[in-house]
Amino acid sequence: MPRPRFQKLSIEKQQAILEAAAREFSAHGYEGASINKILETAQLSKGAAYYYFDDKADLFAATVNYYAGDLISELNSMVENITAERFWSTLEEMYVKQFVYFHAKPWAFGTLKAAGRLSDAEMVRRPALAALMGGVVEGLTRFLQQGRSLGVVRSDLPDSLLAALFIGVDDAGDRWLLARWETLTRDELLTFARQIMDGIRRMLAA
Repeated sequence: MPRPRFQKLSIEKQQAILEAAAREFSAHGYEGASINKILETAQLSKGAAYYYFDDKADLFAATVNYYAGDLISELNSMVENITAERFWSTLEEMYVKQFVYFHAKPWAFGTLKAAGRLSDAEMVRRPALAALMGGVVEGLTRFLQQGRSLGVVRSDLPDSLLAALFIGVDDAGDRWLLARWETLTRDELLTFARQIMDGIRRMLAA
C-alpha cells in the first residue's frame, strides 16, 4: 500500500496518479504496463514515484484498492445481514452496481480485470498483490458459504469450486462486456450484467 507520504498529497493529485496508473494497467495488464508511461502521464519523476510507492506492484495494489475498495467492503458487510429471501437479489444488485459505478470509467474496470489475470508466479513474488486478491476470493467464498447455510446455494460442490465457477463466469462476462463497452448504451450494459448474474445464479443456486 502507498507510503504515508502519498496520503499527504492533495486528493486531486492522488486521483491523477491513480487514474494514470489505471489507464496503463487496463490497457496493457500488470506485467505489460510501463511504469515510465504512468509517471509521464501523471507528471511524476521516477524518484518521486518511489517516494510514494515501494515498487510497481505497490502502485498496482493501491490502484486496484482505490477503485474496488468500497465494493469489496460492501460485499464483506453484506455477509452479516443477508437473508435467504434477499440473497440472490442482493448479489445481483451488488453485481450490477459495479457497472453503474464503472460505466464512465472502463479503464478503472479494466484494471480490476487485470488484477484477476495475475500469474501465480507474480502473486508469489508480490505479497501485496497476493493479499489483495486473496481478500477478494475470501470475501466471495464467505458470502457463498452464508448462502449455503441459508439453503439457497448448492451444497454438492466444495467452497473453492463454487468460488472458482463464479469467478470464471464473471471474468468471461466482463471480458465480453469490456470488448463492447464503447458500443453499448448504459441500459444495454446493465441488462447484460443482470443476464450474466442470472446465469451465475442458475449455476450455483440450490
